[in-house]
Amino acid sequence: MAAGLSRGLSVGIAALCGITSDAPLARARQPGPAVLGANAFRHYFDRFNADDQELYGGAIDNAASWAFLRANMPLFECPDKMLEEIYYFRWWTYRKHIKRTPDGFIVTEFLPDVDWAGRFNSINCAAALHFYEGRWLHDRGILDDYARFWFRGGGSARSYSFWAADSYWNRYLVTGDAALIRDLLPDLVANYAAWERTHRDPNGLYWQTDDRDGMEGSIGGSGYRPTLNTYQYGDAVAIAQIAGLARRPDLAAEYRAKAAAIKGLVQRRLWNKEAGFFTTLPRAAGAPLASVRELIGYTPWYLNLPDPGYEAAWAQLMDPKGFFAPYGPTTAEQRHPRFALAYSGHECMWDGPSWPYSTSITLTAMANLLNRYQQSAVSREDYFKV
Repeated sequence: MAAGLSRGLSVGIAALCGITSDAPLARARQPGPAVLGANAFRHYFDRFNADDQELYGGAIDNAASWAFLRANMPLFECPDKMLEEIYYFRWWTYRKHIKRTPDGFIVTEFLPDVDWAGRFNSINCAAALHFYEGRWLHDRGILDDYARFWFRGGGSARSYSFWAADSYWNRYLVTGDAALIRDLLPDLVANYAAWERTHRDPNGLYWQTDDRDGMEGSIGGSGYRPTLNTYQYGDAVAIAQIAGLARRPDLAAEYRAKAAAIKGLVQRRLWNKEAGFFTTLPRAAGAPLASVRELIGYTPWYLNLPDPGYEAAWAQLMDPKGFFAPYGPTTAEQRHPRFALAYSGHECMWDGPSWPYSTSITLTAMANLLNRYQQSAVSREDYFKV
């Protein structure tokens, strides 16, 4: 999962710095005089290349990596040099996963071929994170191709949970290119309708199996999970916004209503009052909410779904009996009797170990919380600890 695992750093930095406006940055912020010089950071890339045993070249191999990234990545400097280094390591790694295909560019999750992938070794599990991270690339053609691929190039857009419309919209807020998302609006609407047909029950909630969320063997298990319901909420909000650009007020109103309905259901049905947390509801009739707090309970804040009043859940993030751990938050609360660090049965168990994919979602959710809500459960200092 190399390309899909650790997107939270640069996305979270952007969110924490307040880059969450609905106005496209390409229009709102015109380029000014350069403050940073790219060559001041080249030493990171020289070392990354020297330390790497390059087994897979991708479209941009190590020899070409600096020229490509110097022209395409945003520069970042901060007093914490470890944070700075990892920021640039993310871009160096992302570049490895850009793949040229006969039908244009895509971004891969795995460098070697894996037998569960789709066309061109594509996997949609982390695709939204690819768009969130890659939206800052100066060369728009790469992700333009990738955006079309999922719906017009043979991509399997619903093999795993995928907040496609939301990620496309957030890329537009950086590029200001409305033509592409207006053109893809019918595809995004059709994709949303397909999720409704296959994964929405008569109660209005969306169900998902944990492994199709990329979260094998979770304690809370499958059912009406905070994940897919949040993603469908975010996609409904985004489709409404795109419909506004396309001068489709009828469609915008329809999808605003869908978003409002999901928001209400998540807050009424998935909020576990006893746990003070969003948890999974099994599909079985009359089943109670899962008794375990899992990191996915923070996913609603990733797309700004909750109303004020649920923020106390975030105290669990810094609690050593909750999620706080030396190397990133655990995927399940450590006080739970089924918490484990063993990998029996599957190499990708989500019953305790820290997983950067989930950490990424949580970091962005936490940045949204800090920027948008009045609360005392966590601080900006806590953000950097996490």
